[in-house]
Amino acid sequence: MKLRFRNKNHTQTKFVELDTKKCQACWKCLSNCKKNVIGKVDIIIHKHALIEYPDNCTGCLQCVKTCEFGAYRKTGLTHGIQ
Repeated sequence: MKLRFRNKNHTQTKFVELDTKKCQACWKCLSNCKKNVIGKVDIIIHKHALIEYPDNCTGCLQCVKTCEFGAYRKTGLTHGIQ
Protein backbone atom coordinates (compact mmCIF):
# COMPACT_ATOMS: atom_id res chain seq x y z
CA MET A 1 0.00 0.00 0.00
CA LYS A 2 1.52 3.30 -1.09
CA LEU A 3 0.69 6.42 0.93
CA ARG A 4 -0.18 9.48 -1.16
CA PHE A 5 1.21 12.59 0.54
CA ARG A 6 2.21 14.29 -2.70
CA ASN A 7 -1.14 16.02 -2.89
CA LYS A 8 -0.53 19.63 -3.93
CA ASN A 9 -2.57 20.82 -0.95
CA HIS A 10 0.05 19.34 1.38
CA THR A 11 3.08 20.83 -0.36
CA GLN A 12 2.32 24.51 -0.91
CA THR A 13 0.70 27.69 0.30
CA LYS A 14 0.27 30.97 -1.56
CA PHE A 15 3.77 31.92 -0.39
CA VAL A 16 5.95 28.80 -0.13
CA GLU A 17 6.36 25.41 -1.72
CA LEU A 18 7.69 22.30 0.03
CA ASP A 19 9.69 19.58 -1.73
CA THR A 20 9.10 16.60 0.55
CA LYS A 21 11.91 14.66 -1.15
CA LYS A 22 14.44 17.18 0.21
CA CYS A 23 12.98 17.19 3.73
CA GLN A 24 15.25 15.44 6.25
CA ALA A 25 12.65 15.41 9.06
CA CYS A 26 14.65 17.61 11.42
CA TRP A 27 11.37 19.40 12.34
CA LYS A 28 13.05 22.83 12.72
CA CYS A 29 10.45 24.31 10.38
CA LEU A 30 7.65 23.20 12.70
CA SER A 31 9.11 24.96 15.71
CA ASN A 32 9.81 28.14 13.71
CA CYS A 33 6.38 28.45 12.10
CA LYS A 34 4.45 30.92 14.27
CA LYS A 35 1.12 30.15 12.54
CA ASN A 36 1.34 26.34 12.90
CA VAL A 37 1.02 25.87 9.15
CA ILE A 38 3.41 22.92 9.03
CA GLY A 39 2.72 19.39 10.21
CA LYS A 40 4.64 16.17 9.87
CA VAL A 41 4.42 12.65 8.56
CA ASP A 42 6.25 10.53 11.13
CA ILE A 43 5.92 6.90 10.15
CA ILE A 44 8.84 4.52 10.71
CA ILE A 45 10.38 4.75 7.22
CA HIS A 46 8.34 7.67 5.90
CA LYS A 47 9.17 10.99 7.57
CA HIS A 48 8.84 14.51 6.23
CA ALA A 49 7.12 17.83 6.84
CA LEU A 50 3.87 18.72 5.12
CA ILE A 51 1.75 21.82 4.78
CA GLU A 52 -1.13 21.05 7.12
CA TYR A 53 -2.94 24.41 7.23
CA PRO A 54 -2.00 26.33 4.05
CA ASP A 55 -4.59 29.07 4.60
CA ASN A 56 -2.85 30.08 7.85
CA CYS A 57 0.40 30.96 6.04
CA THR A 58 1.20 34.69 6.08
CA GLY A 59 4.38 34.50 4.00
CA CYS A 60 6.89 35.20 6.79
CA LEU A 61 9.28 32.71 5.11
CA GLN A 62 10.66 31.38 8.40
CA CYS A 63 10.43 27.87 6.97
CA VAL A 64 12.55 28.89 3.97
CA LYS A 65 15.11 30.60 6.21
CA THR A 66 15.22 27.72 8.71
CA CYS A 67 15.52 24.75 6.36
CA GLU A 68 19.18 23.95 5.76
CA PHE A 69 18.24 21.25 3.24
CA GLY A 70 16.44 23.54 0.80
CA ALA A 71 13.11 21.76 1.13
CA TYR A 72 11.20 25.06 1.08
CA ARG A 73 11.24 27.76 -1.56
CA LYS A 74 9.27 30.96 -1.87
CA THR A 75 6.73 31.33 -4.63
CA GLY A 76 5.86 34.43 -6.62
CA LEU A 77 3.22 35.68 -4.19
CA THR A 78 5.48 36.84 -1.37
CA HIS A 79 4.69 40.56 -1.84
CA GLY A 80 8.34 41.59 -2.09
CA ILE A 81 9.47 39.71 1.03
CA GLN A 82 13.14 38.81 0.75
